[in-house]
Amino acid sequence: MLHRRDFLKLAATLSTAFGIGNLPENVSAAIKKISHNEIPKLIYLQGQSCTGCSISLLQAESPSPLSLITDFSQLVFHADLSAISGSQALGLIDNYVGGKEGEYILAVEGAIPEKMPEACMIGHKTFAQYLLEAARTMSAAVAIGSCACDGGIPAAEGNLTGAVGLQEFYTKRNISKPVINIRGCSVHPDWVWHTIVHLVKIGMPELTPDGAPVRFYDRKLHETCSRYHDFQQEIFATKLGEKGCLFKLGCLGPQTVADCSTRWWNAGKTWCVGANAPCIGCASPIFARHKNQPFYRISKKESIA
Repeated sequence: MLHRRDFLKLAATLSTAFGIGNLPENVSAAIKKISHNEIPKLIYLQGQSCTGCSISLLQAESPSPLSLITDFSQLVFHADLSAISGSQALGLIDNYVGGKEGEYILAVEGAIPEKMPEACMIGHKTFAQYLLEAARTMSAAVAIGSCACDGGIPAAEGNLTGAVGLQEFYTKRNISKPVINIRGCSVHPDWVWHTIVHLVKIGMPELTPDGAPVRFYDRKLHETCSRYHDFQQEIFATKLGEKGCLFKLGCLGPQTVADCSTRWWNAGKTWCVGANAPCIGCASPIFARHKNQPFYRISKKESIA
């Protein structure tokens, strides 16, 4: 039988494309000072999602995913990582959401199917019902990824489920519990883990007007892009693989606020534009929402085979 801790070690070992660089000084210091009694308990629930953000979180480096979810936090439940299942898993969730087991932070990945609640079930309860119950007992909520923050791809124009993000779901019901929005599809592991450590040891981080941590979402990608000079000189790529600014290929860097262009991904190896792909604006609140976005658009010179 493979125990949970052994499984997590295996998962960490298999995560070869690590993604976190050195922690910011104040967060690093906070981690060192976290005592056993302060270790946050996390209940991680998933709605309409592809699990991509969970996979991204396993790409963490320094500390490793194993340390982050065992030493610096207590991951009480995650559908993909928890060893228990069935009635035992449901009982565990109910004990926390029902308020019997003390304080916890709710982590949410995936959108909420507001118009079709039965499209997303956890046991015999809807995902939405669990979120309503958690609002009464959680310390705070962290919406992880574009789907959890704003609906993401499940909320695309024409969707039938009425998918919404966690903040909108709570706002409509006059629930005022703090929600931190960490946008991205998928999220950078830094954005999530640094925020959780800050939340536990230092307190609520400074947030933007739309609820995102200022530390990661304070400048447009365009402003710090390595191809900004090409944009100024009007040197534009006309097809993938060409040198120059990718704006005419649908790059949404000028309207996307995030630090991808300075943080980079995969242990600082590269990022989307660095790999010659246009920014698709996945950290934007309106990511994938409308049919006319470059994310969906087909060039007039192309056709569907």
